[in-house]
Formats: sequence, C-alpha cells, structure tokens
Amino acid sequence: MSSPYTYSMKLRLSRVQREFVAWGKTEGLGWVFVFKTTIAALLAMGISMRFELGQPVTAMVTVYVIMQPQTGMVLTKSFYRICGTLAGMVASLALLGLFAQERVLFLLGLSIWVGLCTAGAALYRNFKSYGFTLAGYTTAMIAFPLVMQPTGFFDYAVNRATEVVVGILCAGIVSDMVFPQSLGDSILRTIQSRYTEFNRFAHAILSGEMEQQEMDRMHLRFIGNAMNLESFRSSVLLEATEFRSRDLTLRRLNQDFMAMSTTIHSFYQLMNHLKKTDSPATQALAMLSGSLADMLVTEGEPARTADQAQQAEQRFAAFHAAFPQQVETVRNKQLAFSDNPEHLDCETGVELLNRFVQELRDYIGNYASLIAERQSKRPLDDVRFASRTDPTVAILTGARATTVILLVAAFWIASAWPYGTSAVMMAAIGSALFAPAPDPALAVKMGVIGVLASFIVSFLCKFFVLTSLDGFGLLCAGMVPFMLVGPYLCLNPKLATMGLGYSTMFCFMISPANSMQYDPVSFINFGTALAIGLATAAVIFGTFAPVTGAWYKRRTAHMLRRQVEMACFEPLPGLTHRFESGIRDILHRVAAKQELQDPHVRNILEWMFIVLEMGRAIIHLRQDADSIPFSQPLLDNVNKCICSTADLFRQPNTQCHTTALESIDSSINFILQESGLEELDRHQRDAMRRMLTSLHLIRASLMDDDTVLAATVTGSQATLQGGTLYAA
Repeated sequence: MSSPYTYSMKLRLSRVQREFVAWGKTEGLGWVFVFKTTIAALLAMGISMRFELGQPVTAMVTVYVIMQPQTGMVLTKSFYRICGTLAGMVASLALLGLFAQERVLFLLGLSIWVGLCTAGAALYRNFKSYGFTLAGYTTAMIAFPLVMQPTGFFDYAVNRATEVVVGILCAGIVSDMVFPQSLGDSILRTIQSRYTEFNRFAHAILSGEMEQQEMDRMHLRFIGNAMNLESFRSSVLLEATEFRSRDLTLRRLNQDFMAMSTTIHSFYQLMNHLKKTDSPATQALAMLSGSLADMLVTEGEPARTADQAQQAEQRFAAFHAAFPQQVETVRNKQLAFSDNPEHLDCETGVELLNRFVQELRDYIGNYASLIAERQSKRPLDDVRFASRTDPTVAILTGARATTVILLVAAFWIASAWPYGTSAVMMAAIGSALFAPAPDPALAVKMGVIGVLASFIVSFLCKFFVLTSLDGFGLLCAGMVPFMLVGPYLCLNPKLATMGLGYSTMFCFMISPANSMQYDPVSFINFGTALAIGLATAAVIFGTFAPVTGAWYKRRTAHMLRRQVEMACFEPLPGLTHRFESGIRDILHRVAAKQELQDPHVRNILEWMFIVLEMGRAIIHLRQDADSIPFSQPLLDNVNKCICSTADLFRQPNTQCHTTALESIDSSINFILQESGLEELDRHQRDAMRRMLTSLHLIRASLMDDDTVLAATVTGSQATLQGGTLYAA
C-alpha cells in the first residue's frame, strides 16, 4: 500500500505531465518551429561553407523565406521558389545581355520587370503569388552585382541557384524529419473547429440571438477560414498524405461552407424584414427555424472518428427526411388564410430553410466522407476557387514597386554612393516580398522595424561575440541566441513581417563565410543602404495609392457590385462556387485586418451581404428557369428582370431602381398567372414556386430602406463620417 507522500507525488507528477502535454500542443508547437527553422538555417550555412559556395547567406535567407510549420507548405513554397528563381535568372540574363554596362537603361528595365512581377504577385494568391515575388527580387539579387561585369553571369548565377537549392533541401529535410507536422492534420483540425464554430453561429441566428456586430465579425472570420482552407488544399498535393486523394472533397467542403453562410444570412435578413413589417409569416418561420436550431445543438461537437461521422450523417439525414412534413404542417396552418404577399413571405423563408438544410446535409456528408476516408457519393461538378483581384489594384501595386526602385536608383546615381547598389537591391526585394500582403504599407513598415532591430543586434553579435570565437561549432553557438528571435516573431501573424525582416537582415549583416570579414565601416554602410532601400519602399507604399485609402474602398465596392453582373450573365455550370469564392477573394484583405470599428469596413461588409443575397437569388432564379421548359413570354419576363437588376448594380440610381422593381413585380404577377394553368405538371409548379421565392427575396432586398444600396440610390448617405460613399 502506497504512503500518502507517494500518492501526493504521483498526483503532482500527473498534473505536471498534463500541463506539459497541454503546453506541447499549443506553445510547444511554436517552439518546435522556431528550433527547426534555426537548425535548417545553420545546416544550410554549414553545407554552403563546406562546399565553398560564394554566399552562404543566400541559402540561409532561402530557409527563412520558405520555412513553414507544415511540411506540405514548405514543399509547395520550395517548388514555386525554384520556378521563381529560374525565371529570375532568365530575366537577369536578358537584362544583362541588353543593357551590359549601361547602368541607366539597366535600372529602367529592372524596375519595369520587378513592377510586372509585383503586379503578378498581387494578382494571384497563395504560392503562385510567391513565385512572381521570387522572379522579381531574384533578378535584382543576381543582376545588380554584375551590371558592370556581365561576363561573370554564368558562374555567379550557378552559385546563387546552387545556394537556393541547398536552402530548399535543408528546409525540406528538417521540416520532414524533425517533429514533422502534417498539413493533413492541420486541415483536419481546421475543418473540425469550423464545424463546431459554424454550428454555434447557425444556432444563434436561427434562435434569434445573434447581434449584428457579432455576425459581421463571424463572417469576416469565415472568409479568412475559407481562404486558409483553400491555401492548405492547394499545398497538400505535394505532401505524402492521404488528403491528396480527397482533393475534390475538400473543394466541396469549402463550397458547401460558403453556400451555407450565404443562405443563413439571407434567412436572417428576411426575418428582420418580416419583423419590421409585422408579417404573420414571422411566427411560422420562427417555429421551423427553432426546430432546426434544436437539431444543431446536438451537433455541437465535431465527429472525430469514422463511426461518429457516420452517426452524425445518419442523424441529420433522418432530420432532413422529416423536415418536409414540418414544412407542410406550417404551410397548412399559415397559408390557408394568407394573401399573396404574406404567402410569398412564408414561402421564401421556407425555401431558404429547405436550402440551408440541404446544404448542411451535403456539408455533413462530405465531412463524414473525409473523416471516414471514403469517396463522396455526390457527382463530379465544376468546383474551382475563383480569384477576383482588381486589375487596377495589381497595376498600381506594380507601379509602386517600379517607383521605389527608380527613386532609390536616382539617389544612387546622383550621389555616387558606393553602397547605392545595395540600397536599390533591398528596395526591389522589399517591394516584391511585401506587396502581396493584405496591407503592404503596414507589412513594409513592420519589415523596416525588424531590419532596424536586426541592424543593432547584428552589430553586437558580429563585433562583440563572434570575434571571440573560433571554429564552425562556436560560430553556430554564438549566432543561435540571436537567430531564434526572427522565427519566434513569425509565430505571431501580426509580427510575421517583422520577424522576416529581422532574420533576412541578420543573415545579410553577419554574412557568414569561411573567411569572415570584420570591417565596422563597411558593415555600417551596407546596413544603412539596406535600411534606406526598405524604408523608401515603406514611404512609397504608405503614400502612393495605399490599399487603406478611400480609392481602394471604392474599388472594392465596385468589384463587389460587378459580381452581381457575373451572376446575371455568366454560364451556369459552376457559377455558384465561382460567385461565392470570388466575393470572399475580393474581401480577403478586409477579412485579414478585422477592423470592424472602421465605418468604411462596415460599409463594404454591407455591400458584401446584399451582393451575396442578390447574386445567389439570381443564380437560383436562372437555374430554375433553365431546368424545365417554360413558355417564351415567361422566360422573357425573367430575363428582363435579370437585366434590369444587373443595370441597377452597374449604375445604382433612382431610375434603375424603379425599373428593376417594376420588372420584378411584372415577373411575379406573370408567374402567378402562369402557375394557375391546368396543363402544368408538378415539376413545373415546383420550379415556378422556387422562382417566385427568388424574385420575392430580390424584391424584399430592393424594398429595404436600411441597406447601403438604398442609401446609394436615394443619395441619403452622401458621406460616411468624413469619407465618400463608395458606390456613388
């Protein structure tokens, strides 16, 4: 029998073990990433020095740039880095061949090339964007030292490419062998947490407990979640994981998630409208939504095993099968004494709930197939995440990068500063590297802070620590405490660019080599040049058409309105997913910053909600009209209604608003008359009923005086706390 002391010690050890396990699953994972990054950087440095490559710093910077917590992200980023490096080498050869020893023409050509690459980085997403970034600043790194000595291009380029490959191999090997973190596990955790979070969100809306500000915050969070899952999905293809074979399921999960978010918000808006008008349909719809909310409470925790997933799928399938009976009961009680407007109110709400239940069932089915490692039973369809970057924004981003390089180059030529080439090189690197960020001006500013901090730290390390050490082992030991800072900062998304700037600057300033050079004057000049180059980029990005300015908000609202035109006229196959994902892509910068207190951000969110609601209703209207043969007059009425709605969002004014409402009313009345014909079969009547609900939903949105569209049409909101109404 154990003594009380032994029992107490066991309790303490058990408590310590639990705390250690909990720490290992949270903060511990971050420290694993910090040490893995440092080990990979030192390994790349050691291999480069062992083979006497010209600049081991290139291999180290490569590690810091491509290192990610998940192995799949590292492999994908490595692939695009190789592609970008090769493109940069070709561009360097072309520039040196065309403008050898012609400094001014070379700088002009380089600035234009980096501007084009930066525009491409802003136009694309994920690691395609990174490939353009690499193509831009690799050209600057290779071509600048050779502009006056072009004959050394091939030796220099081969050395730089070799160092990049060494950095890639070290990052990939360390990431895959030292406490590897599978991207598949990250995807699964993301999907499980989103499952739980959305259930709680939907329950709050269906129960009438969701506040507007909280709903806005959750929608921004869901936008970021959808973008992250798409980034993970596109990266998992290079990782040795079972998720590679379930790519289509991941696409469908994202599609269903976005569709559910839109449908439940449309229901939320409809219920608010019905409460304002004191419609009798409100109580009936509240009963139906309440039963669905009760069902979601039992689904509060995500299924984590195949058996749990199958049980969840069966449970919701049973609810889905019984839901039409509940709907019919409500219809019989509610619609027996309702006139047409109230009838349409209730039918529209019922249709939205039916749609939400179907979408939720599809989502749970795909989730279960993902957990149970089986293929989804749904047929193949066109599920592609659409990128909707404004070309004007991309062009201005490229123009900013070109301007930065030209300004720093002009200063270099005018001052004849020997270290001017380093300043121009850093301006090119900073412009290309930070341009794809949601807020490039803030990213570059944080990068400057990291560079300045690293400048001081590097001076202390190089001249007060490394001078007292001898040998590779002591060199690593002396550098490690300073190297840990950068990756640690990268753990915080708000400080990631600061950490990248710190690590990059530290590598450049220490410049490890087999024969170290300790020249304080050269050190200070070189560091000052790098800081000036990046600081110039920060100033230009913060003053020349910044993405936080009013012009960008106007462009964002314009891009959102154009999505309604797309919903009206683009081909129907795959249109729903292109529409949903395109709107999320447009708002990815806004979602990343989460600035709900900013009235301009709230204004853009209002545009997002009405565009989602109107666009989805139009798409469903077109799908129902196209599903079954109808009379030509009916189709003409529907097409006229769609065209007038597109005109309203193209030019939101009173005349277009009136025309759109008249065409919608005409279509509703025409369908009501047609639906009374005896020769119609059940499928045609069901399609007409769904078309009526879509038209009624569009009409309710246009009649709502509290929307940003109504304020734009009537001109009652000419200013927005000192800013411009963006759709005006």
